[in-house]
Amino acid sequence: MARKIKITDDMYQQLNARFKGDEKLMEEYIIQAVKNQISKDESSDARDEKESLENYLNKGKPGSRNYGVKGQGW
Repeated sequence: MARKIKITDDMYQQLNARFKGDEKLMEEYIIQAVKNQISKDESSDARDEKESLENYLNKGKPGSRNYGVKGQGW
């Protein structure tokens, strides 16, 4: 199944100039750029989740039962 993704004319012109019209190189560049961005986004999401959990756990007062949901104080 052939998949096609549209890009703006301006973006195409920039890629065309950069790779001197070699569409295979343009395609490889786009694929690598998208892979890098997805990887960056996924690692950022994982880091954000970890930080938010740490912040949540650090909000509770030690010795109180107000943070029993976190598995402490029960």
